Amino acid sequence: MQVSLTLYADQLLQRMMSLGYRDPVQAIEIALERMVESEMDRDDSPEIIEWMRQEVAIGASQAEKGEFSTLSLDEIKAQVLVQHQQNLS
Repeated sequence: MQVSLTLYADQLLQRMMSLGYRDPVQAIEIALERMVESEMDRDDSPEIIEWMRQEVAIGASQAEKGEFSTLSLDEIKAQVLVQHQQNLS
């Protein structure tokens, strides 16, 4: 298969070559491989979506019962660190 590169794609390939890739074909293969891996890493499988739905339902139920924290994430982190340090003592 032959592919014609746009000017922008050619510039990107030249940047990759300046990073040490000696073979343009290798650089393109690596870039395509990373794209495929990135797509495969997406968490949109039916199992993940169902798990997310269940977790959201649990959170909604807890919120309705008033079982939630008004602390910020930083405040929660600080509390966890203090508790961890106390457990080490």
